Amino acid sequence: MLLAFVLIVIGLATTIYGVRLVNERHRPIDLAGALLAASGLATALAGVGRLLSDKFF
Repeated sequence: MLLAFVLIVIGLATTIYGVRLVNERHRPIDLAGALLAASGLATALAGVGRLLSDKFF
């Protein structure tokens, strides 16, 4: 259960940081921010899956 909450918090923080990079920086950094936001969202969704099912991973 704790792992699920940690994944959700880390995923949301990474997503927010990625979105800030996309909006505030120029070309090479904003592409990395887009990838960072997507990976943060995937991490948060993995945390939600772990929260809903103990056999998720």
